[in-house]
Amino acid sequence: MLRKTARSQASIRKSHHDMFSACISIRTARHLMLGAAVSVAASCATTSPDADNALTRLHLFGDGNSAHFTFYFSCAGEVAAETQMCWIPAKYFQLWADERHVAIRQLNGTFDDERGVPADQLGRSDTGFDYRIVARFRPIAVPSTYDLVDGSGGYKPPKAGYNVDLYVYSGADGKLVLHTDYHRKSDAAYKADAVPYVKQGIHAVLAALDPVYAQANPVER
Repeated sequence: MLRKTARSQASIRKSHHDMFSACISIRTARHLMLGAAVSVAASCATTSPDADNALTRLHLFGDGNSAHFTFYFSCAGEVAAETQMCWIPAKYFQLWADERHVAIRQLNGTFDDERGVPADQLGRSDTGFDYRIVARFRPIAVPSTYDLVDGSGGYKPPKAGYNVDLYVYSGADGKLVLHTDYHRKSDAAYKADAVPYVKQGIHAVLAALDPVYAQANPVER
């Protein structure tokens, strides 16, 4: 990743203003423009290779690519603007489920991983499957900051990404079989759209659950 020089940072501070506002409408959030930062700084993306190998060993798809699991997801951000971006996992998880004939449902409220999927939110077709998989998704869209009083704090560019916890429960007794997580938080380019950053979280989950689909549908960069 490239780092800005002190000269380019000074130039940015003189010529650009923060593109974020304290209140962002739903329409604006769908096309969220991340504020002033020309450089792409360090990012962090992690997952557990052992967990991905364990998912492969579960044989989530059988003969004829029939799914051996049902899929649930919840979504919420730490702030309203992030929560408004939950349309992204809702849309792209649904596209995947439709193409791969996976039973899918979005959960209401906050998901409690110790309890699993509440009985009153189980899908009508949630019977006879080997596993019940839940993705707890958090979009990340952090505005840039700059100390306008004395400049001592310096400039911090906006960040975007995702944080996803993935849980696999037994379809027979509801016990937790596997838990893993996927997260990435990157400095965003000047006027970058947050949507591709968040979409990478959907791709990370699908690459673990359904590599065939993920390879055929690469994420936007």
